[in-house]
Amino acid sequence: MGETTNQIEWEIAQKRSELSDNLIELKQRAKAAVDWRAQVEERPGTMLAVAFAGGIILSALFSALRGPAKGHAERPSGNAVESDSPITKTSARPPSGLASATRKNLDALGGALVGIVATHTTSILDGILPGFQREFERAKHSQGQI
Repeated sequence: MGETTNQIEWEIAQKRSELSDNLIELKQRAKAAVDWRAQVEERPGTMLAVAFAGGIILSALFSALRGPAKGHAERPSGNAVESDSPITKTSARPPSGLASATRKNLDALGGALVGIVATHTTSILDGILPGFQREFERAKHSQGQI
């Protein structure tokens, strides 16, 4: 209690300056975390995986919305002799077993890529917000128990 008012004012001004510096640094880190150019420069492999996974997910979504694939073999217009051509007799679709195996493989690949992206995202956020990964794990476990 032996401090003078000038010393107290000086300490308050110093703390405000420190807080202002910390806030500026936090803003810069947050801006760098969401800036895709900075992320690509720091982690090009991860960003390539994110782009690839996004493409697979969008492809799966659009193909599910479009419905089952249909053959695109075109019949030439004209006489009846052309109707016996090999184009009209064969189907453009692969056998159903092959299509389902391909779909399963793409789904597994997409799931793996999404898992990798989620892991990297949580580690990036943990670097920005200390303790994030611990809270994220706690939230995951609490949702799994419900």
